[in-house]
Amino acid sequence: MPRALRLHDLGPSDSARRAWLAGLLSLGTCLGVACAPDLPVSQRIASPRILALRSDVITPLFPGDEPADAGTRCEALPFEKVRVTPFMVEPTGILDIAGPDFDPMWIACQLGPGQGLFACLRAAVPIDLDTLEECPVPSFADLDPNAPGLPEYPSPCRLPDDGSDDGRIDFVAPFAANLLLGGDLELTMISQGPGSPSTRECAEAMLSKAADLPNECIYAVARVSVGPIEKLLSFAGMFGFELPPELGEVPDPEDIPDGDRNPRITSFRVTILDPEAEEETELGELPRGAVIQVKRGQTIEIDTETPAHDLQTYPVPINNGVGGMGSELQTERIDGSWYRTWGRLLSGGSDDREAFNQWTMRKGEQDADELPPDGRATLFYVLRDSRLGVDWWWLEVEVEP
Repeated sequence: MPRALRLHDLGPSDSARRAWLAGLLSLGTCLGVACAPDLPVSQRIASPRILALRSDVITPLFPGDEPADAGTRCEALPFEKVRVTPFMVEPTGILDIAGPDFDPMWIACQLGPGQGLFACLRAAVPIDLDTLEECPVPSFADLDPNAPGLPEYPSPCRLPDDGSDDGRIDFVAPFAANLLLGGDLELTMISQGPGSPSTRECAEAMLSKAADLPNECIYAVARVSVGPIEKLLSFAGMFGFELPPELGEVPDPEDIPDGDRNPRITSFRVTILDPEAEEETELGELPRGAVIQVKRGQTIEIDTETPAHDLQTYPVPINNGVGGMGSELQTERIDGSWYRTWGRLLSGGSDDREAFNQWTMRKGEQDADELPPDGRATLFYVLRDSRLGVDWWWLEVEVEP
């Protein structure tokens, strides 16, 4: 089975994931159990893989309005700078995204309202990489109320190099008519991986709609929201643009909801259980990437917590807005996913902001040896809310025989 695909759960909903998978299938990537009889279980990290892409507004337009005790916004306003960070892992732990094995390029495409991930780029391929337009850097200077419409933002286009080699991408969120209608930005990341062809070769294969994508190339798709729509309408009204009547009235400031924010893992508590000695050792709160020593056969018990106020309440149109029935308020839900490079997990998922799991230091399903390679194993925890927010944590253990 080709290992070009590393990512399987970046979408905000099952429907978006299905659309994204369908898009990749149209490019010839084989997915599913039928590809091979010995696929690793989904929670086991057997090869380089992206577990998440996270977007953060790093240059807000109104920094004084940002609450002190809240996650960063993953939903950007036009002209704010956004940083997208991949969470890359491999069987030996965290993959160094600033290292030579990872060299991503990023393609932006404008999703229409209700479109699933990869729908935009899928509809545009095949594309000649050399003729793919570079995305402009949006600016307030682009706004002209006397123009017939909002500034155009090409779709698809390649995000310009942000000048860093840290594996992340910084870009400025655009202001385009498609976003006023409820669309989003689709970001496709293409990169070489350890032992793969170059990033250019990986990109040419994908954009040409090749039947077989190169082994070891890394592809990922994520959605970045620009909004909320109420704020976009306010922007357009503020700059004197005449809005189509079907978009409704410009809302009052008190009726504009807060942008979507990333949830936070604020607590990660660890206890070591020794079944033979009937003892437990509380290690307490551990930072991201902590390294601890554990004996083979012992169990690591993990308790995590996300603050209740990180689960935002937001308006959702009733009946998808059909019939003008207004909106109702919903509260975000939590979806946690656990992964490991070796060992046994009690559970692969959790749906509570106070999550619990156990990781036992014994050879697990499809593990080759009684001890992890080089005596080290890693646990990864990816936390999502039911919109586009994400956070993650990891813990490394040195396993003693």
